[in-house]
Amino acid sequence: MDASNESANLDFLRTLAVLSVVLAHAQLLFEQRKYPHLHWLAELHGVGGWGVLMFFVHTSLVLMFSLERQQRRLPSNSIYGSFLVRRVLRIYPLSVFVVLLVALCRFPVAHYTNGRFLSADLSMPGVFANVFLIQDLTKADSIIAPLWSLPYEMQMYLFLPALYLLVRDTRRTWPMISIWVNVALIAHYFGFMGRPGVREFLIYVPCFLSGIIAYRLTMTRKLQLGPAAWPVTLALITILYLIWHKAYASWCCCLLLGIAIPQFRELNNPLLRKLFATVARYSYGIYLLHFLCMWIAFQAIGGIAEWSRWTIFFVTVSVFPVLTYHLLEAPLMHADKTIWPVLRAKIHIRKTSVA
Repeated sequence: MDASNESANLDFLRTLAVLSVVLAHAQLLFEQRKYPHLHWLAELHGVGGWGVLMFFVHTSLVLMFSLERQQRRLPSNSIYGSFLVRRVLRIYPLSVFVVLLVALCRFPVAHYTNGRFLSADLSMPGVFANVFLIQDLTKADSIIAPLWSLPYEMQMYLFLPALYLLVRDTRRTWPMISIWVNVALIAHYFGFMGRPGVREFLIYVPCFLSGIIAYRLTMTRKLQLGPAAWPVTLALITILYLIWHKAYASWCCCLLLGIAIPQFRELNNPLLRKLFATVARYSYGIYLLHFLCMWIAFQAIGGIAEWSRWTIFFVTVSVFPVLTYHLLEAPLMHADKTIWPVLRAKIHIRKTSVA
């Protein structure tokens, strides 16, 4: 696992993360639509939160690899500007499209309560907060349920280049572990002790740092455990998260996940590698759009059989992310190759003219 190669293990982690979020929201349907033979699914209610935390760990790790590739490609350039442009072009196009679509069409996809999908009560400033992904700062409701986590990702992106440089200049892992421990203590004191004025962002920083610890561990000697042990380890950490009902459980499980990620050889089954790579490619669209797909299948369309609703859900949640990826995400993912050089040239010209 390194910056030069695609990782089937990381594709599997991302696949598991997005499916956990979808399963958690589907569990609400199972619970509130009264499926008595599926009552056991109520035990999986917390798996959605764990899916988001797995995303945070995964995202930090793969963006460390991305920064490493960027530095190798352009060693003399600052990594900060190009990195942020690429992240903006990766995250905002689809999120802005979804927010404007939901706002203009007034789709009720902010919550699912008492068997009904409900809208967010948003003013125009609230819609703008969703567009710019600053709901946590303005205390606006998310216009579509899965959007709540994206502001924390965008805010963490501001620190990742500096953390990358710190990790690259650190020859040992323990300084990063020390930073993780101190940040967790600070987050516990200010976040969970009810101190006013502290942003919720601080609560998720240890989760992102766990991915950076994983990146540091990829540069050290690893256990080289068999690939079959990777899904088993993920399952055990997930079970630990679900049964460990403590405020700091999420941080500890993320740390365990970060330490575990580099310790396994890559999954080598060609069919599974292809499957996980495909789901991982479209996972962002699945994450943002699945709640809308649920509303279409289970509330917007009336008078059809239950099996038809599930069919509509599975079809839409499979097709919509593919369409948005190829029509919207993919074309803009590579636009940084033209946009950032132009911006950098304009900044250089302006500085020169001022001087």
